[in-house]
Amino acid sequence: MTSRERVLKALNGERPDRVPLNVFAGWNPGVREKVNARYGDVDTFCEAFHIDIVTGVLTRFPFGGPEAHAQIADLDRYLELDPIDPTAPEILDIPCDGHLNLFLSVTEALEYQKQDKPVFVHVWGVFELSQFLFEKDGRPGVEQALINMAAEPEKTKRMFFKLAEWSAACAETAIKAGADVIELSDDWGQQNTTLFSPQMWWDMVFPATQIIVETAHRYDVPVLLHSDGDITLLLEGVRQLGIRGLHPVQESAGMDYSKTRDVLGRDVCIMGGLDTITALPVMNEAEIEQEVERVFSLLKPSGPFIFAGSHMFQDDAPLEVIEAAYRKAYSLAAY
Repeated sequence: MTSRERVLKALNGERPDRVPLNVFAGWNPGVREKVNARYGDVDTFCEAFHIDIVTGVLTRFPFGGPEAHAQIADLDRYLELDPIDPTAPEILDIPCDGHLNLFLSVTEALEYQKQDKPVFVHVWGVFELSQFLFEKDGRPGVEQALINMAAEPEKTKRMFFKLAEWSAACAETAIKAGADVIELSDDWGQQNTTLFSPQMWWDMVFPATQIIVETAHRYDVPVLLHSDGDITLLLEGVRQLGIRGLHPVQESAGMDYSKTRDVLGRDVCIMGGLDTITALPVMNEAEIEQEVERVFSLLKPSGPFIFAGSHMFQDDAPLEVIEAAYRKAYSLAAY
């Protein structure tokens, strides 16, 4: 079974030959440096550890980049402006983080289909995009995004729909270019609860997010949602959206694997299992092997599962511990 067949089978709620393995989204500079020193490059590491998925990340600046966004201070101005053309083929070439080189562009990622690798395209959700509108000095404007939701709900809802139309069109452009999966990134959670009330999510975020998800579904392309923190209170809405996979189901934030499967359905894929906060930076090789065994014992028998980091590997993660985690995961992966 090829990597592409394996991953798409899992996202379709079926059992592949083994649990697919993934490295989430991209590579932080410190981890990349350690990998390059030992393996020569990231690709060689991924081949050595049987990584199945390649991710391309779309631009996160709808209005022309951080410099353009820095000149705009309020929602009214954004509501007047037209975003950059999401249907232009060049949208797939724009790097997400410029010179930082954390991620592949969508065009770069699509090259890996020649190796039968499935390509996930990381598409930005409306709440996360609203943070980037007010980014200052490289720091997302989370506080301003939350203030807007509370103080100007009608304008915020209009902005969310505008952002959703743009993001959906970006996703459609990527799908037409060959994307296998839309990885919709929108962080709605914090420790033990959501960042905003569930009612605000249902009123503002859910209907806008539907636009993006339904665009992918028109092409029979599955959507996997990435949302950090505890989004237990929103799981019923996630189910109604028709999401085919959820990442990371963050135990360290208060989420529960069994409850998540119960609400979403036992045929929805959970991607994750390797916590980049409570496991990788603090465990030694023996401890991480035990942790991987624990996660596999919970997730592998209970439904479709893709093993991956809960987020990008942080620079404080020892390479030896990352290697031990993936060696153990591969040894446990076969069904």
